[in-house]
Amino acid sequence: MENIDDKKFIENVENLIDPEEVSLLFFFQKFRKLLPKSLFKRVLLKTSKQNPYIGFVIEPYSFFLFYKLKDVEKARSLLPARYELKKSRIFADEEPEHYFGIGIFNTRATTFWGARLECYLIAEDKETGLISWIFLDVLSNTLIAMPRSGIEAPNCEKSYITTSSRGEIHLDFIEKKTGRQIKAKGSIKRGKLRKLDQPLWLMGNTSIAHIKNLSDNDDNPFAVIFDPSEVEQSLDIPVEDINVEINSLFPGLAEEEPSKVLCFPYAQHYISDSPGCRTYVKNRSAMLDYYREISNRSEMKSFSTKVIIKFFYAGMILTGIGSLLYILSLLGLV
Repeated sequence: MENIDDKKFIENVENLIDPEEVSLLFFFQKFRKLLPKSLFKRVLLKTSKQNPYIGFVIEPYSFFLFYKLKDVEKARSLLPARYELKKSRIFADEEPEHYFGIGIFNTRATTFWGARLECYLIAEDKETGLISWIFLDVLSNTLIAMPRSGIEAPNCEKSYITTSSRGEIHLDFIEKKTGRQIKAKGSIKRGKLRKLDQPLWLMGNTSIAHIKNLSDNDDNPFAVIFDPSEVEQSLDIPVEDINVEINSLFPGLAEEEPSKVLCFPYAQHYISDSPGCRTYVKNRSAMLDYYREISNRSEMKSFSTKVIIKFFYAGMILTGIGSLLYILSLLGLV
């Protein structure tokens, strides 16, 4: 076990999460159409560079389903040229396979707060050689950071994951626009702690990117910094204990039944790169160096909505002036 100060790191992560800031960003994103998309992205990137880190916490009982890929060529076609589809292990002591992954969890962060479902492919970054998590899709009832647009609105009509006193997981996500859905229920009581594959779970989280149609021609990965022990092991859940009632997320891409099911029974604390920022983590030693550096900071500035709000107000004023001039022109007053 490495000599690290998790208490101070956790404190710094928590200090980056401000419910009021999240609420303001959630409110003002509804008016983002008042600004051109390109301008909004530039404002977001400017704000990110002033505060390059985002803190977020994944709450206990985050849940992962992994399916063996069925249409490997389809999966390959979705990846940016920088990435190559890669067989990977989920747990440390097994043979690698091509996987389609789904992660479902409750989270709170500097810029969002709610339930979130992420779909992944696993690839190799040909420039760095790192195993990489590639976002295929995100469903959520809270804000979604996305390279193509900066920040996107919640996209679900239903989205929850929760546990019961019976040791069960309940989850149901439905995308509002398409009706795509995943619904599952099952017991996690028979789960046993098992070592996870570190190239995927440790280093893979330092190389996170998006498929082509989400990336807006930006194939650069971002990283998260965290205590390696938080992904050292997880509960290996017997697949027969989980009933996936509905899964219409990506028909035909993967096998119908999950191959691996796992759950983290504790919170995980991360520092992530803000949009447009990049921390290159070469190996485990570099991860620990970044971790200690963040732990030793006396304070960390949080991502702030102040710049974004100023531009929103400017957009509202300009829109109002434009509307007034249009009305006056119709009346022949200008």
